[in-house]
Amino acid sequence: MVEIRRFEPKDGEAVKKLISQIMDGEFKDEKAAFSFDDLDNLEGSYGKLDEAFFVAEEGKKIVGTIGVKREDERVALIRRIFVAPQYRQKKIGSELLKRAIEFCEEAGYRELVFKTTSKMEGALKFFESRGFHSRAKVPMGRIELLKFTLSLKGNNTVSKGRQ
Repeated sequence: MVEIRRFEPKDGEAVKKLISQIMDGEFKDEKAAFSFDDLDNLEGSYGKLDEAFFVAEEGKKIVGTIGVKREDERVALIRRIFVAPQYRQKKIGSELLKRAIEFCEEAGYRELVFKTTSKMEGALKFFESRGFHSRAKVPMGRIELLKFTLSLKGNNTVSKGRQ
């Protein structure tokens, strides 16, 4: 059974390995569009009260990830959503996103933003099917950087219900 939980320092190397393997194996051209500095210090990068990093774990193995990063008091960025290839189509990505959205609602965010590239077709379909809307396209050579947004209803302030 897969458990969705908060990142712990002991998960750092497994998270880096999972994300690196997926990027190297599936998205070599897209690597240049993203910074990977946050992976060297996940605790510091996602450690503020209104930020979080979650992992999907089966047994002792990290099989998925998602991060929530503050952009401003209204907007959170969804980052690092990855699921190991052999664990896809098992609703793990959906559960990770659900947990991230719950966190964002508790933190009082009003909008979520997700950025991806035009080559990451699985991510495009995934986020569109969950109500995210395309807001911007930026050409970057052979690919486009895409921005998707999701409005969260009923949130007042970012200080509400922080974890």
